[in-house]
Amino acid sequence: MTGKKKLSTYSVHKLFEKLEDKNLIHTGIIIIPEVFDRESYNRLYEFQNELDSKYWKQFKTKNNFSFKFLSNLEDIDTDQVVCVWFFRERPDTAEYRKYCREKKLDPYKDFIDIKANGHNIRYQTNTMLITNKKIELCENKFVIRRPCVQIDLHTIDIKYRKKIKKLLGRDLG
Repeated sequence: MTGKKKLSTYSVHKLFEKLEDKNLIHTGIIIIPEVFDRESYNRLYEFQNELDSKYWKQFKTKNNFSFKFLSNLEDIDTDQVVCVWFFRERPDTAEYRKYCREKKLDPYKDFIDIKANGHNIRYQTNTMLITNKKIELCENKFVIRRPCVQIDLHTIDIKYRKKIKKLLGRDLG
């Protein structure tokens, strides 16, 4: 052994493995931050326009559920329980940075892009929103698009479907 750290290989885990009771933040609203391994997420993010890449193929094989990659939050199908995984754009404009500096905002965390049942939901990188409440999209003039993956909850593993149904049914008062 040389003492050098071996570089990790790309690996994929199941998307819903981090789902816990504490992710229910309001009645009918589940938020799972950092839902996916960051290195794997970054690979998927980089290949978001190439869903036939080896990374997305591995993701599809490992997770085995139906999903759609949407270019914008406005394309979300709200006729069912909403389950979206945010692929937040990395804005890099001088105007955006200046606005954030003047308003003392974190350019990656402080914009409210979604309201669910009147609660502010931040459109944060690698975060999943699951809700059976009405969602309202807020304007964000600093990004051209707000990509996400919408997952068909009817097609996910039954143990995760049961857990989600149980959490969404809890009343947090």
